[in-house]
Amino acid sequence: MGKLMYSCEQAAQLSSRAMEQPLGPWERMLLSAHLMMCRRCTSFTRQIAFLRRVSRKIPEALDEDGN
Repeated sequence: MGKLMYSCEQAAQLSSRAMEQPLGPWERMLLSAHLMMCRRCTSFTRQIAFLRRVSRKIPEALDEDGN
């Protein structure tokens, strides 16, 4: 069994990785526990999710404009 709590650095890395690939059940559980207690990491996770959504729309917007 690994650590029972992630550091903010580990949580940030996992949040980023979770945007690209599924996390294992243990990683998801520990990340969720960290996010419940850490406002900064929760904010970071929301920000990277927002940036990912926006960046995915850029090619669509360019296609609509004909550029």
